[in-house]
This record gives sequence, C-alpha cells and structure tokens, in this order.
Amino acid sequence: MQKGTTVTKRTRNRTVPLFLSAAVLVGGSALTAAPASADDGVSQSAANYSDAANPGGAIAPVPPMGFNNWARAQCTPQAPLDGSPQINYSFQQYMEDNAKGLSDAGLIAAGYKNVTVDDCWMYRNSSGYLHGALNWGGATDVRNTSTQPGFDSELTNYGSYLHGLGAKFGIYETSGTHTCSTAAPTSPNLPNGSEGYEQNDANSFVAWGVDELKYDNCGDQEPVQTLDTRMSNDLSTAVTNANNAGTATPNVMFNISAPAGLANGSAKFAAMDWVRPLGQLWRVGPDIYNDQDNGATDPWNQALGVQSSYNFGAYQSFDNTLELARYTSPGNWNDADMLLIGDNGMTTPEERSQMSLFSALGAPLVISTDARKFEPSYISSLATTDPAMATHLQNSVAILGDSEVIAVDQDSLGAGAYRVSGGATNADGTPAASSGIDVVVKPLADGSRAVVVLNKGSATAHYTLDLNALGFSASGGSYTVRDLWAHSTSTSTGTVALSIGSHDSAMLKITPPSGATFTPRGQITVSRNDWSKESLCLDNYRSGTGTNNPVDVYNCTGNSNQQWQMNTDGSVQLLQTGTSNLCLTPQSGTSTGTVNGQTGQWVGIAACGSAPGYQTWTYNRDGNLKLAGTGNCLDVYNGTTTTPGTPVDLYNCGAAPNAIQTNQTWAAPFSAPPAA
Repeated sequence: MQKGTTVTKRTRNRTVPLFLSAAVLVGGSALTAAPASADDGVSQSAANYSDAANPGGAIAPVPPMGFNNWARAQCTPQAPLDGSPQINYSFQQYMEDNAKGLSDAGLIAAGYKNVTVDDCWMYRNSSGYLHGALNWGGATDVRNTSTQPGFDSELTNYGSYLHGLGAKFGIYETSGTHTCSTAAPTSPNLPNGSEGYEQNDANSFVAWGVDELKYDNCGDQEPVQTLDTRMSNDLSTAVTNANNAGTATPNVMFNISAPAGLANGSAKFAAMDWVRPLGQLWRVGPDIYNDQDNGATDPWNQALGVQSSYNFGAYQSFDNTLELARYTSPGNWNDADMLLIGDNGMTTPEERSQMSLFSALGAPLVISTDARKFEPSYISSLATTDPAMATHLQNSVAILGDSEVIAVDQDSLGAGAYRVSGGATNADGTPAASSGIDVVVKPLADGSRAVVVLNKGSATAHYTLDLNALGFSASGGSYTVRDLWAHSTSTSTGTVALSIGSHDSAMLKITPPSGATFTPRGQITVSRNDWSKESLCLDNYRSGTGTNNPVDVYNCTGNSNQQWQMNTDGSVQLLQTGTSNLCLTPQSGTSTGTVNGQTGQWVGIAACGSAPGYQTWTYNRDGNLKLAGTGNCLDVYNGTTTTPGTPVDLYNCGAAPNAIQTNQTWAAPFSAPPAA
C-alpha cells in the first residue's frame, strides 16, 4: 500500500440496465438459482490452525468474502452522508456505517462477512501495546480536536458491533516496524508495526475478538518469512491460550501480503510456497486502483508503469492473478485485491466483468467502496437528485449479491481459472484491457465448467462459443447452458451465440450430457519476468506442420497454432486447424546446437506417439512442464520471457521451491488444482 493524497475522482457511471448488455441468444426457461455456499472461513477449531494446506482442516475452505476500506478511502478522513459536522465524524463510526450499509443491503447475509479496517487505525504505546489511535489517520494517543476522531482505545466494543450485525472483525497490521502509511508516532509512543511485538499484538487481537488479520510487509527489518512465521505461530498461541482459559475463540484467519511486492522470479515462487502453511490467503500482485491516489485515472484499465508505479486496474489485477491460478486450492487462496464495485468510477458492465472474472479465479471477494451508499434509504434519496447514480448503485448491489455468480467463486473444488483464448497485447507489451475477447474457464466440483467471455472492445461483440473447443467431447445429447447473470437456462448441441456489450461479460455454467468427457485445452503461457507486460503464449512457429517444427513464445493471438490440449497420458497436443495428432516433442538424442551455453535440446512438434519417452509431461503447482522421468523442463531460451519469437528448449529444471525459474514456469489448462 502507499499513502496517497486526495484527488478529484473520475466519474464514469452510466445508466445501463443491469442484465441487458450480455445476452445468450439461445432459448430456455428460467430456473431458481441455487444458494451460494458463502462460508466465512474463520470458524474452524483451534487444532486446525496450522493445517491451511490440508483441505480437510482448512480454516478457509472456500474464498473469504468481505469488505476493506483501503482502495476507496485509504487513511483519508471521510464526511458523514447525513450532512452533520464532519469534524465530529470518527474513523470508527465510518467503519461501523459501512458495515451497516452492507448489512442493510443484504450483503453480509450474502457472504460478505469479513469487515476489515485497513491502515491508520492504531498507535503503539510506550509499553509496546496496540490501541486505537484517537485521531483519524494519526498514530497517536494525543487527541487533536482540529482533526476528526479515530477509534476507541480498546476495540472490543467495535468488534462487538460488527459481530452483532453477523459480520466478522478484520484488522490490519504490518510485519515490519511501521505500517505502509508511515504515520509517525508521537513520543513516547513506539512505531506501530508488529515486528518485535508479535505476541503482544496477537494477544490483543484475540482479546478484542478479531477474526481476520491482514498482514502487510512494510518496514521489515528481518526476513519477511521469519516475521510472517512468527506472527502465524503467535496467533495460534493466543487462540490456544484463550480457549484453554475457557473463552471459546475461533482461529484468526491470516491474510499475508508477502508475495505481493515480488515480481515473478525465484523469490516470488518460493514465497508462494512458504506462505501456504502459515496463512489462508495471500496477495499476489500490486495494489489495485485506489480512489485517493488514482481517482483521475481509469479503474478498469490501469497498466503498471504507465498510469501508476504500483497500482493495477481491475483488468490487470485479474490478468496477473490468472497466471498464478495453479496455487489456488481449498484453504489456499490467491488474493487478487479488492472489488471496485460501487462508487469507484467503473461502469456497470465493468463492475459485472470484475465480479465474473474474480469469481472465476476463486479469489477472495472483498468489496472496497463507500458501502454506506448501499443503504436502501440512501439510494432512494438519490431518486430525484441523481437518478443515474441511484440506478448504478442498485446495479452494484445486485451484482455483488448474485448468488449464482458467488457460488462459482465458492465452489468446493477450489480450482482457479485458465484462459482458453485472448490475452492480447498492446504495442508497448502491456495487457490489452480495451480490445479483444478473453475466454476463461473454471472447473467446478460437479464436473461442469464456468465460462467467462469478456468483451474488452469499445463496441458490442457478437461471439460464438464453441463448447467442443473448451475441451468437452460428447457423442450425443445436449449441453445445459446456464446464464448466471440472466438466470436463464437453455440447451445446446455444441455452440452458444453471445452478444456482449463493451467491457461486459457473459458468464455461463456449462453442464455436459451424460457420458461426455472433458480434456482441458487452451493457451499455455510463460510467466512474465516484467509484470507490467502481458504473458506470451507457447506458439507453433509460423504454424508449420513438419516434424520438429520449432515452438517459440509469441504474443497471444487467439489463433489455433497457440491452442494445446493436456491429454491424460501426459502428452501436450497441438490443436492447430488443419493438423491432427501433433504433440509437443523435444528432439531426441543430442541437439543441433548449444542451448544456454550447454548442449541441450530444442523443442518442437512431432506425431503423437512417434517419440516414446519424449512426449510425456507432468504439470504441477510450481508451474514446471517437466519431461516425465527426467529432471528437465520446458524452458524459454536464454531466460527472456517477454520477447516475442524466443525459441523454446528443454533444460535442467531449477530446484523447487527456492530456485524455480521464471522462464520454466507456465500457466496451463487443468481439470483440478495441480498437485505439489
């Protein structure tokens, strides 16, 4: 996080009917929506605290849902909505009013239970204990009456208020000596970060009734792995001690930020491994757009290094997290950061698309908006003064509360998503958020697939979705097609015609006929070594069909020479139009030249079954495509993963988990969360 200054917020809200801009053009009758399984993920027994990597003992068996104030307000004091004097309006009251807005809009009941106050709520006294700061945004116990109030010194009553609404109490801290807002303590108070005070803080959190800790990594003096491990252990100790003392105490869900600040590389992939036994969710990339720093820019499309040094737009947050979907499983969630649905300046179609995409990811669904405006009475008050905003907010609440879309996010299989096609690149190499179509698939526990078709262009797109191209194979019968936004059901024998508005998405649940099989297929992309750039696709060079035609990495085009099928026998089959039975194959024997300075093997295509021992690959959570029975991995030559046209070879795998190489990690289609 970065402390920001107030800027004028861009206004892009348009009056758009909620469910008209993405339509499935096949008939069917509506069905009653199945209720979502909105597990809050914090009610496990204390004995299960350290079992985050074990689905049977997972603290968060499904992605957590809730609210956080950061992206909308950061540490900036806010005004009451009723016109009363702002100087008397406290940070604590603002958070309570947001919780009430969620409750009155039905969103806590829908599953958004974890209400988390972010930075600037605290100070640390001279004895080393945390308390609520008395001024909004100030790390102090000295009340300054010229500023707005902060929090009560003890947060017990605040936590009780949240629990009384049926919500959970989430709180922020950092693993270092000071939080990311860099608010300076007043003497003799101490820096407000947790480093060196972990057990004190864990004890305070448990005593106040905290259910979730969001743990940043600003101000670290020791290795972040050491600090996060210490807090994880100390939270467990505090919970155990409270239960042993006779106070029934749930575990504190632990949201770790450690991987977020690391670009792809050995350190990032190592962090993605060591966080798993410590917490239940972890941030995986830069902060999403925030209203205070980025209010004059586009919350949907914000490229790193272009509009901001450390803020993604909603699309870029999705795009970055999609590449890491292999790490998602029950109790282990990639945090793509916050939902900007509400009053952050996205259009209704963009809000619907963010909800579609984040649900497909299996991401935690954490709202960051002014949820006070979700109060039905507030929306009604806008009917005459600002009817467009009233309609927009009504749509926002409906999007957030859609039980069928939530159910995709909360699916018990716990799989992430992968891209079948799309992922286009701008001329500067950044992800194209305003052109092209992305098709994204998420496997579901009942054998069906959730499919998101996103229109990133500026005009309505007419698109035909080929169900066989997703990997289904049926000898007869019809597919059941459920439109999750329109809440309608139809049947199809193989294709679905879609009309999708600009920046909107269709979200479908595809259930195959009895006896159908599914083999995952789509794009295979290499990890980007510059996270401001788009990933490149594994590409059959110039669509050649000869034996040993090379493969390279190239801008993702959506063309069939970038379509691959992950067969059950371990072969990776090319699905290029006009070809059949060609598989990813290293040259057998020695190579025709040196690779990375050593004798190696270039990789190309050959007839499936023609090269025993050279066409069976394993794909697991570390992202390696490893030639079975060897220590060799599919490798982008010379380590450069953002240069289109770079050839692909076979090379010694970097040792997991601490020496995994970016040019050997791939995002590939799957049917279930990849194993370790």
